[in-house]
Amino acid sequence: MDEIDWTPPGPGPWHQDRAHIPASVTLLVQEAYPDGFTRGFAEALAPFGMLLDTLRLEYVNGFPYIQPVPFDAGPNAPTTPEEFGAEIGRRTALAADAFERRIWREGMRRWDDEVKPAAIARHEEMAAVDLASLYTEGLRAHLHLCIENLRAMWFQHHRFNAMAMTPVGDFVLHAAEWTRQPPIPILAVFDGWSPVSNVVNPEIAPAAAALRSDPESRELLRGDAPAAERLAALRAKVPSVDVYVRAVGHRIAAGFDLTNPTVGERPDIVLGRLLSAVDHDTDLSKARADALASELRLSVPAQHQDEFDELLDEARLVYRLRDERGLYSDTNAVGLLRLALIELGRRLLDQRRIAFLYDALDLSAAEIDAVLDGNPTPTSGDLTARVARRKALSAAGAPADLGPPAPPPPPVDQLPAPLARVMSALGFVISGVLGEADAPSGDASTIVGIAGSAGVFEGPARVVRNFDELLTIEEGDVLVTPATGESFNSFLHLVGAIVTDHGSFASHAAIMGREMGFPAVVGTVDGTKRISTGTRVRVDGTAGTVTVLG
Repeated sequence: MDEIDWTPPGPGPWHQDRAHIPASVTLLVQEAYPDGFTRGFAEALAPFGMLLDTLRLEYVNGFPYIQPVPFDAGPNAPTTPEEFGAEIGRRTALAADAFERRIWREGMRRWDDEVKPAAIARHEEMAAVDLASLYTEGLRAHLHLCIENLRAMWFQHHRFNAMAMTPVGDFVLHAAEWTRQPPIPILAVFDGWSPVSNVVNPEIAPAAAALRSDPESRELLRGDAPAAERLAALRAKVPSVDVYVRAVGHRIAAGFDLTNPTVGERPDIVLGRLLSAVDHDTDLSKARADALASELRLSVPAQHQDEFDELLDEARLVYRLRDERGLYSDTNAVGLLRLALIELGRRLLDQRRIAFLYDALDLSAAEIDAVLDGNPTPTSGDLTARVARRKALSAAGAPADLGPPAPPPPPVDQLPAPLARVMSALGFVISGVLGEADAPSGDASTIVGIAGSAGVFEGPARVVRNFDELLTIEEGDVLVTPATGESFNSFLHLVGAIVTDHGSFASHAAIMGREMGFPAVVGTVDGTKRISTGTRVRVDGTAGTVTVLG
């Protein structure tokens, strides 16, 4: 591979978003995501009076880089001391009003009554299209519909960011101050409060209940026949299993890129999810969360206990939105576009226009029209080389930062109280999602990461870098992986602990560790390189360390 140019995408500092997309992604994703990300954050932050106007997203060699846009650096930035003071006053009033009126309640109503049902209906309609029956122009139109839907859903995802995060961060920081305890363990009060991220989520619950009451079907679920045969038999035998598969089959199984399979493409993942749901105790995580909340409350000064209860109720009200905005927005949109591109790939492969079915995933929007019009470019060789380069870039990785060093954020204690409160709350949660160590830490025998889920577990490591390697997980393994996503939920009932390269205390791995009660150490930067499959390790999720035992 030629020398890589890492020129920043614009002036100022840029930080790579490794927590969500640690790899180089396809062209369509690079085209679709930036505008919706920036517009979504702008709409999300404005009602809270944040001192950030938005966050920018740009891609360099297929890797996403983010840049905050402070209110005094945007296109409408104040230019005089008088304008600056007036703008601070305006935003302070917005922040105070946001907490006074609890504006996230209206956001949740809008999500539940309007946005989510509309997205579900739209995606069900798109998923019902028989792609194979479409003529060329019909497929062209459907592909562009899928692309525009992805743009819209990425915007939809991010426009609810502040609603989902601010009350959660606000509660945790208040509780930490009142109880004089570190904030990260307090996040466990939310275990079980996001039903869609639970092993037994609302969509799979009817199928899991039917399987629990049918020994013959459970035996089929756990059988040795090929996964596709077992799933087909279960769908024919248990109607609720068929309903579940039809509801989720078009969703991307994990991540945000077109290269990951949809749920329906991987019957082994579906069976794993069903098996996990059948065996999981749905009440255990909420019981732990309620016990922790009661214990914390005892440490809160009496004059603040009512406020503790109120803030906890508000945070639990919105907590599920963190997961739902992705699940019902871009998870569907990415999967639907992938399936349409695969249909295009089938046709191009039949015409010997491309060398491999999935090379169609690396087309740009303009190139889709070009190949449908019979244009000879991009050639099969061009696409093969593009795919190889993307994979090589992903394997090599990218710099964490581009451009000049980022300046330290302004100290919140110098801000008016409402602004300090809102900036601290959102900043805490964002750092929990995006934050990770700047560089590997520890020594030859100890890897230092971020404490994600408390507890200690010792067992053999299982390094997992792709979907196929997920199938090698055995009961009692320590899962070591760059990052986890929803697809991993199918196998988490087997693992004893998790170690990840990327993410922080609010990452998927940390949340699922707390939900299911096993230790997690996240954000180690290079845990997958320092640990080999089969190596015995001790994971201390309380201290945030992994000890290599040999």
